[in-house]
Amino acid sequence: MTTSLEHPVPGGADGDTGGYVVYGLLRLAGMDVALPLSALREVVPCPAELAGLPAVAPGLLGAIELRRLVLPVLDLQAVTGRPEVRRADQVVVVVAWGDRVLGLLADQVQGICEVAAETLVAAHAHGGGLLFSHTFRHPDTGRAYSVLDAAAVLQLPGVPTVTDVTRAPAAGRDGSPGAGRRTLTVLRCGEYRLAIDAAHVHTTIPTPDLRASVLTSRMCPGTVEYDDREVPVVDPLVLLGLGELARADTGAGLVLDLGTGYVVLALSELLELAHVGPDDVLPTPSFALPRPDLLDGMVQVDGFGDCLVLDGTALLADAQLSGFASVNTALEPTHGGDEARVSAAAAAASGAPAYLTYSIGLDIATPLEQVSEILPFPETLTRTSVPGLLGLITHRRTVVPVLCLASLIGHASRPVTASTCLLLVDVDGASVAFAVDTLRSIDPLTWTDPDQVRDRGADQLERVLQTSPLVQVGGETRLLPGLDLQRVARAVQGPVAVPVPRVPRAEELVAG
Repeated sequence: MTTSLEHPVPGGADGDTGGYVVYGLLRLAGMDVALPLSALREVVPCPAELAGLPAVAPGLLGAIELRRLVLPVLDLQAVTGRPEVRRADQVVVVVAWGDRVLGLLADQVQGICEVAAETLVAAHAHGGGLLFSHTFRHPDTGRAYSVLDAAAVLQLPGVPTVTDVTRAPAAGRDGSPGAGRRTLTVLRCGEYRLAIDAAHVHTTIPTPDLRASVLTSRMCPGTVEYDDREVPVVDPLVLLGLGELARADTGAGLVLDLGTGYVVLALSELLELAHVGPDDVLPTPSFALPRPDLLDGMVQVDGFGDCLVLDGTALLADAQLSGFASVNTALEPTHGGDEARVSAAAAAASGAPAYLTYSIGLDIATPLEQVSEILPFPETLTRTSVPGLLGLITHRRTVVPVLCLASLIGHASRPVTASTCLLLVDVDGASVAFAVDTLRSIDPLTWTDPDQVRDRGADQLERVLQTSPLVQVGGETRLLPGLDLQRVARAVQGPVAVPVPRVPRAEELVAG
């Protein structure tokens, strides 16, 4: 490959895939850095205490035991003159160069990305001594990253490195994956070993702090705070029909970005990045697994044995995961925010009912128990000639009518956007899906007006908001209409239904 850069492309030609270089993105020493996948072997949790080494060098913390290896660990904060800060959730990134390896302390693994070789900018310093070779801006976020020079890091004066004996040589030079090979993130989940293509991993969380939530169930053991959001955690064993992950064995998390929001898969531990051949992933008999649609096959990884390979594309399209991704709750600071969170938690502990808040041009609250599922807005709808319907979809072997909630209750129709979703409501053995603009949060009820009684004689859907009680949820200071979606669904399904106003067709909504 030819390039106009004075420095060779990081990772050499082996890191290049048709003019692109694949990097692992890290947060360490207060910096956003990148490592070519040819130099990034694996990521493991950092223990609270490291073994001592008879060596002294700036930033040398000690060593960890990694299978057959006593691996020295270096903190680049001390090397770069920054104050050293240790946290319980830090990880060790195993960096390889030639036949030598070293562990680097890192705060977070941020995923991987492909960067066009022509966008890399070479870095220089008079007299040399730089620990990075290039810089680039992330092609999606525009965030600036520095490319660590693995050779320079492993050649720091006084820093011990060890011979890499953890794995067999890879197909390419310098440990690179080689043409056509797949890079898998290998995980342990209880007694199962799982793997997923690294390209589908948004990032990993070494020690997720699970918190109870109104979403808590067998499938969702709780939520975690990530990217200023409260994100649902999903047990992959329950999702795959393989059992249930013990809470005591939950020590890591894998973040998936479904576009509409994040979901964290609960794991026991992150094992390594493995490079396998295109034919190494073997198909599994569909009858032998409860959810074969979510699996790509099985692969044998050196040092770990057989691993079930998750189908990343199928996971990102799974309806259940999409539902959880749709209820990410933004953690925005509010006036008296700490007291609001305390009062909300107290209300939840007291058994207060949970409410889902959402927008249809104005914010509304509905008892969460009335919403059986939250679905992404479908790419296609089957239109009918019945006025008031956006169309029909099939879900769980049932035909479900889809209606625009805003138009149904007498407000202006709403355009379909990336945040539009469906609230599925079951009444009297049938289901109705209401399209809403966006979800806000899930919070416990903190107050409702005990003197306001809904006018049960009001049978016009256009007046349903005016006849709904006012409620206050979570730490909110404002009052919201508490809309009874089951009442709306029954009115729509009634034999001589309340007149349903015309709802624009899907293409009209998209056109605005």
